Amino acid sequence: MQNVGFLCHYLFGNGSAQYVFLDVGNDGSVSLNRPLSFSVEKSAHVCASCNGMLLFSYNCSGDNLLSFHVFNISAHQYVSLPQLPYITPRIITHGLAFDGLHYQVVLVFSSPQGEEASTSSGSAGGHGGGGVIEMEIFSSETGKWRHHTTMIPLPPYLPKLSTPPLFSNGSIHWELGGYLLVYNIQSAHSELLQLPNHSQNWSWRSMTFGQCLWESDGRVHYCYTDYQGIQTWVLMNRQDHDYYSNNYNHDRQKFKWKLAHTVPHQILLSQNPDIFLRLGQTHHDFSEWKPYYISPYASLEDSQIMYLRLPGIFAAYNLRTGTLKEVCNYSFPNTNFYCCSFFPVVYCQKGNAEMGNIRSDGERGAVINLPVADVLLLCQNSKAKGCSSSDS
Repeated sequence: MQNVGFLCHYLFGNGSAQYVFLDVGNDGSVSLNRPLSFSVEKSAHVCASCNGMLLFSYNCSGDNLLSFHVFNISAHQYVSLPQLPYITPRIITHGLAFDGLHYQVVLVFSSPQGEEASTSSGSAGGHGGGGVIEMEIFSSETGKWRHHTTMIPLPPYLPKLSTPPLFSNGSIHWELGGYLLVYNIQSAHSELLQLPNHSQNWSWRSMTFGQCLWESDGRVHYCYTDYQGIQTWVLMNRQDHDYYSNNYNHDRQKFKWKLAHTVPHQILLSQNPDIFLRLGQTHHDFSEWKPYYISPYASLEDSQIMYLRLPGIFAAYNLRTGTLKEVCNYSFPNTNFYCCSFFPVVYCQKGNAEMGNIRSDGERGAVINLPVADVLLLCQNSKAKGCSSSDS
């Protein structure tokens, strides 16, 4: 049986972390899955999630060399991948694809020419402005990395990337500096598509926040917040292009997206005023609403519910009924509400000798409070064989 839910990565000030799993009900409510949840003494970065597997990265030795680990959620087992020290400074983003039998890990990085160009131009994020996109791909079938050069030029501007990748329809999708990078696992074909919020001329009205990707009805969706509200677009398929070509003067190369829905900020704030009133009362810095206070995080597959993060609050917005409901809250120091991140996950629910019967604790629909006081530290001597966070 497959469960859908969220992994909450809560980072403490001392570098330790909790990884808390939340199961999602049909009505969008959540409940704590205590047997799957754990904590570690040294936090590892969650890079990607795919079909019951997680990809973590960890700075093991403190010398800026990253190690990567694939974690099986249901079995609580991990595999450490061979290190690639020569590309660590040039890594842009990461991806994970798992078909139920084998997995692939993809590291996207800049060519040496791109690194030199970005250094001289001072691009944010340390990449962009020259060179091409390259990849290192690890296959669980071979147990080895292989190099792949896409010949796709790097976008000229690469801000710090925080949008989790999406594996959909056999391809990994990344948000990459105003573009969507798509890599097909079977054919090794790559392409770079312009995103609907891409803008050549920067202005405050063109600024977007909290971008995310998800799949619904087998379609790739791209969602973000701007000064008007929350915008969701769908990547058009062949049937869409045929329809628009037959009925309109349609340029297939230029128009790749169609607008799915818009939720204006005023509408959202009116659906549950108590949430925003309480936020302003408890945190004076958030008494005046700003568009970047809200970030769309996911809309679980084939669901009409969009999940949003606000400062200290994780909420579910029902697109059909227009209702906004708090499902989780978390404490945060000062104004650092980024200490808690959420990742959509899918995993198998089954009993085994090590984990027992995996089930959710607590009443469905009750608001979950993070961090969880009694989540156990994942035992390092039984799980870790090297770095203390490779157990994650």
